[in-house]
Amino acid sequence: MTDDQIFKLLKLMVNGLAMLPRQVLTFFSDLFGLIWYTVDQRHRNVVFKNIQFAYPEKFTQVQIQRFAKTVFKNTAGILFEVLWSYRKTQEELFEYIVVNGAEYLDVAQKKNRGVILLTGHLGNFELFVAALAKAGVKPYGIYRKLDSKPLERLLLEERQRFGTQMIPLRGASKKIDGILRNGGVVGTLLDQNVDWYKGVFVDYFGRPACTNNGLAKLVLRSKAAVVPMFIVKQEEQYIMEFLPEVPLQVTGDPIKDIETNTQNYVSAIESMVRRFPEQYFWVHNRWKTKPYCILNNN
Repeated sequence: MTDDQIFKLLKLMVNGLAMLPRQVLTFFSDLFGLIWYTVDQRHRNVVFKNIQFAYPEKFTQVQIQRFAKTVFKNTAGILFEVLWSYRKTQEELFEYIVVNGAEYLDVAQKKNRGVILLTGHLGNFELFVAALAKAGVKPYGIYRKLDSKPLERLLLEERQRFGTQMIPLRGASKKIDGILRNGGVVGTLLDQNVDWYKGVFVDYFGRPACTNNGLAKLVLRSKAAVVPMFIVKQEEQYIMEFLPEVPLQVTGDPIKDIETNTQNYVSAIESMVRRFPEQYFWVHNRWKTKPYCILNNN
């Protein structure tokens, strides 16, 4: 099959599933999440370990297992909620979205230095495009290209249908600089592990986590305002909330400034996750990269 034929088949399948009632999709979503939890030992162990790292000695083994099942169901729900939203118009989706803290975004935009919306894999981050449209924002999003061209075409169509423009990560630096200079809004996530040569180690839930240093470099260069935000599900609604701007710290020491500001951004993400831990993407091995240390054999 050609890429175009595969794309049309995928779109036909998505349209068909999107016609199912929300309750039916939720049922299948929860079922899929529990099956995933049962058969995927590797990711199940990642979630167990992450929860123990983030909340040492807080949960019993039974509580950790119950928490993990909820995480798997919520993570599976991201896909099924996107399917549910696929055939909805902008106005129909707006009925399910509540926007809080918009004044923080407004204050940041009035500085005319561009705005970076900082978030993590919390709640249904794939629905940001609709939620941001309700807040009157048409941002640019940074994404990593997929190996499957038909799947990438489908995802881009979904992500860009309400005005968001997606920018491939590779070679994005100059484009983002220009967008921010013109007062634009760029969204990015900063809660995934990277190799040691791509980031700096900062504290995340009490443990050193290697974090991409590109955002701190970008903000130090552009002086853009960084506004944390998240979107979570509460019953039948999606709550999107903007938080106060994270102040930029500049001391004149380039290395220290990158480390300090990266820490501040990650701390903002941690504060959001602690409010809704069961809706976080714990299946990712956030602490995979270990800090380098010299062993003392004496």
